[in-house]
Amino acid sequence: MLRRLSFLLPFLLCPLATALAQQETFKGVVVDSASFAALPFVNVRVKNSMRGTSTDMQGNFAITATRRDTLVLSVVGYQSVEQPLWDWEPSVIRLREKSILLNTVTVQSRRMDPYEGLFDEQNEKIDRRRVPFYLSREKKQKRRLVWLKEDNARAQTYVDVVINNPETKSGLIQKYGLTETAYYDLLAEFNTRNVKVMYYLTAPELISLLNNFFESNAPVPAQK
Repeated sequence: MLRRLSFLLPFLLCPLATALAQQETFKGVVVDSASFAALPFVNVRVKNSMRGTSTDMQGNFAITATRRDTLVLSVVGYQSVEQPLWDWEPSVIRLREKSILLNTVTVQSRRMDPYEGLFDEQNEKIDRRRVPFYLSREKKQKRRLVWLKEDNARAQTYVDVVINNPETKSGLIQKYGLTETAYYDLLAEFNTRNVKVMYYLTAPELISLLNNFFESNAPVPAQK
């Protein structure tokens, strides 16, 4: 009897494994745990992957994953939540505010970076990329091609918002009274300071970060 069950077990589990591995679209709403107010711009990503999205102004999100995956939800000022998807149903996810106790209060002259350390894990994985020496030349090229496609996908929002949208450039130049040279100098400095962050942001988050940077670093126009 036991031998028969051992023989049948893989066939019984196979449909379950197949179902868990299928791609689905998972939808939900993220709210504050106390007030139940919708939380916009919450980062929603599939754990141990580069796939992610963010909530809209009503706290809604939709993301493609499998039931084997786990979602990680994070936003500045709230405790991160990990949500397994194996028994997921469209639902409301509540995030709790972080309680921070400060022994001393330090007044700083610079604007605090809301994304500091938020993407360290993803950047460390990229920094650890190594092509094993024992792979064939063809496999090494395939591995590098996969990484190149991942990097291009990650940078797509930045390209769409900053490079391909002339309104971003003209808007910043007009708002802060910049010459074209001054704009590109500031943009180069922005890229240097935010290279570990800017490729993970949604379009609204990226625009906000750009505005904050230009507001803090644009030269003050000389008074006539």
